[in-house]
Amino acid sequence: MKLALKSLRLLQVAALLAAALIAKPVLAAESVPFHAVYDLQFSAQINPPLASVTATGTGLATQLGRMTATSISEVVDLSTGEGLARYRYTGANGDSFEVEIDFTLVPTPTGFTSSGTWHVTSGTGRFAGASGGGTLAGRIDFTGATVGVGRITLDGVLTPPGI
Repeated sequence: MKLALKSLRLLQVAALLAAALIAKPVLAAESVPFHAVYDLQFSAQINPPLASVTATGTGLATQLGRMTATSISEVVDLSTGEGLARYRYTGANGDSFEVEIDFTLVPTPTGFTSSGTWHVTSGTGRFAGASGGGTLAGRIDFTGATVGVGRITLDGVLTPPGI
């Protein structure tokens, strides 16, 4: 009887340990909220109906802290206002992730408002293997014929592994 009781307790402990080990990766893969606001400067090279945009900026983001934003590629169809961009967001420690952004521009008297969606395509450091996505909203104002400034807000979620 004592041997059966010891075996039962040993099985219970083993089951608890197994449950704890299995639960840990599930918790690590939960999505975390992401919010970023950054100011940018841009220049555009216009070849109607397309505009190729180069932009850099700085701001604050959850999961990144102080961050830089750098356009990798960005093209806007000026006849429709639709655009596609790839950006890299880099934290102070050098960890970064890249996103693809599908957006639409709506003209204003001084530039455009922007809205769209984004999703993570790759990452480095603790963002290696991360995924996620969300929405984008912003305002872009021209300060010259092909240059200007803007403020962009991203909201969504990031899913680890490294976060």
